[in-house]
Amino acid sequence: MKTPLPLALAALLVCVGCAAGSPDAPCASLDAVPTKSVRSTGPLVFPVNALVEVDVAVTELFQACGSTEPPQHPDTATAQVFDPDGLPIPAEVSLDGAKSSALLSFTPTTVGRYHAIIAFTPVGGIQQFGLYVASPWTGASTAVTLPLPRCAQLDRTSRGLWLCDGVALRDSAAAPLRLGSATSPPDVAVSGNVVWVLGDGRVRRYVDTGTELELTGSLLLSTTEGVQTLQARLASENELVVMDNQSLHRFVFTDAGVLLAPPSTLWTTTGMRTFAVDAAVGLLVRASPDQVLTVSLREATDSEACPFSLQSNGSFARTSAPCTPLRGRPVGLEEGVVWTQSEPRAPGSPSAMLRRWEISQGKLVEQSSLILDGLLSVTSVPVRAGFTVPTLSPGLWMPVPVRSPLGPATLRLEVMPPGLPLTEGSRLTSPRFYWGGDSRPTTGSTTVYQRAPASP
Repeated sequence: MKTPLPLALAALLVCVGCAAGSPDAPCASLDAVPTKSVRSTGPLVFPVNALVEVDVAVTELFQACGSTEPPQHPDTATAQVFDPDGLPIPAEVSLDGAKSSALLSFTPTTVGRYHAIIAFTPVGGIQQFGLYVASPWTGASTAVTLPLPRCAQLDRTSRGLWLCDGVALRDSAAAPLRLGSATSPPDVAVSGNVVWVLGDGRVRRYVDTGTELELTGSLLLSTTEGVQTLQARLASENELVVMDNQSLHRFVFTDAGVLLAPPSTLWTTTGMRTFAVDAAVGLLVRASPDQVLTVSLREATDSEACPFSLQSNGSFARTSAPCTPLRGRPVGLEEGVVWTQSEPRAPGSPSAMLRRWEISQGKLVEQSSLILDGLLSVTSVPVRAGFTVPTLSPGLWMPVPVRSPLGPATLRLEVMPPGLPLTEGSRLTSPRFYWGGDSRPTTGSTTVYQRAPASP
């Protein structure tokens, strides 16, 4: 037997003011709809193939000014619910005993955004709203627990070596290997079995052999232009591109086994706007083997992506091509992908949107989007630690692109695994993992779920 999932939809009582000289005009001084009927208990997101129940409040009650009669309530309510393809589906609606709200119920069988319309007669108005149906978690059913305080930066080599805030760990029973000696952990980037470490005044390149982490190259930053406040990095087996708050730095591991650093390139100007909870000023996206894009805010609510190409001296330089405008503020980053959140342009305009931009012919092009209605919002998370997939507040759902051979990709919601309660604090999502845990230095641990591979 399926368990009902009741959820109250917020709806403010709308009262129409008295018309002067008209004793039958609707009166503005009506009793409010009971609090329990207008209080929202959370976003309108439900699991697929389970009974959905939504309490919808009456929007209007009527009473003649000066009348001692009670306000007029609706006698009936009707409902229409449309699935993600715009097709009507069976739904039931019933008024409560006080006739101040109606209970809408239906069972969705398809993942996506639904649209509901509730009409009250002869009074009560019309309520229409969107809600989402999410698919089950598709990643690993069991988690891995690392005996390390909750990781801010997490990755894993192809041969299974975990990298957590500058600490390498083969498995939970192995001794951890610290890759930095400074008080703050080094920055780590992984490409296959190659591990790049930036910290302690140097850049190092390691290879995971499956039994040990072998150092293959090291370069003192004192011999190059130093890296300032790190913003983003792109790693391949033989190249590390680093963006700080001013410049682009490139480190190359040559065929001769030597680590080199061509001159850095200024990518920004002073007075950059910040975004995300860690005050980022830029993100870095690879557009092709010899071109990268810098992503930053060009105004308070919108961003831009500017191209830099590889030059004969091994450095990146700004091309003559104009920057590409991106609607919204950056909220996530993947390989060749930027996520932004855009706000309505004006009151009454369409809802906020979560937008996914992908590299296409060297530019970022919007491929899919998600309407942030149904009380949904994007969880605020840091973006400077590495690739980050946005989740939806309170961190219980994740947007996942679904490819279609008949049209552009769409975004659906996926339920996150329940093994990380909200009391455990910050939870993060990358293209490969979903994790959280306890940050206490001596007794903390990190719980990691592996995500399912992205659809091709």
